[in-house]
Amino acid sequence: MMNLTIQSLCEQGPVRTNNEDAIGYGFSQQHGIAWMLVADGMGGHNAGEVASSMLVDHVKAQWGELNLSKPPNWLTWITDQLNNANLAILNQAKKSIDQQGMGTTGVLVVIEKNKCFIGWIGDSRAYSLKSEQLAQVTIDHTMLQELVNKGAISAETAKQSNTKNLLSQAIGVQKHICVDTLTVELNQGDSMMLSTDGLHDFLSEDDINFHLSDSTDSEDICRNMVNQAITQSSRDNLTVGLIHLNKC
Repeated sequence: MMNLTIQSLCEQGPVRTNNEDAIGYGFSQQHGIAWMLVADGMGGHNAGEVASSMLVDHVKAQWGELNLSKPPNWLTWITDQLNNANLAILNQAKKSIDQQGMGTTGVLVVIEKNKCFIGWIGDSRAYSLKSEQLAQVTIDHTMLQELVNKGAISAETAKQSNTKNLLSQAIGVQKHICVDTLTVELNQGDSMMLSTDGLHDFLSEDDINFHLSDSTDSEDICRNMVNQAITQSSRDNLTVGLIHLNKC
């Protein structure tokens, strides 16, 4: 049976007047399967929070209908959820002038046994911590990252740009999206972290590694990271979720 610790924090931050981030997670003790989703909404008159909430609510509802005695192909399931939520948000946006153009990022993970299945759209991220080594496992869907992928600019140049958050695709903006997926092998003692750009754009990988590696179980790791990101000038909403596989 899987022994997990889950922490999360979804913070409005000191500058924004509303919170367009959202997070959801769940765990079946009986089947040893956990899921987590982080979303960062955008567009419209405060409609970003509608889009991110719709995505989280959709995944929660679909999770509740699963027969976990016969789990699906998780990468297929994740892809289906992001695609179906995309169409639902797009259709909702067509019904309201205030919600036109709304959308959201989304990174969704399912952990079963020693595998973490991941799918994402946008620039919300998943990181793994294995043997105290941090790795960003998702690749941002941003215009600048597209240039990096093509070799047109360096990753260092992209980090310094003030347009690094221009998305190349998002959930709810257009009819077709291309969900990226991958699988990460996990062992006892490893962690997965999901975050929005309000957090990870203002913490270095060394910062994140320190918090995940050096914090004790009794500390509120998420609060510590959010506080540091705010101290280091984050003006956005900030969301972070952690799933830690405890050593038995």
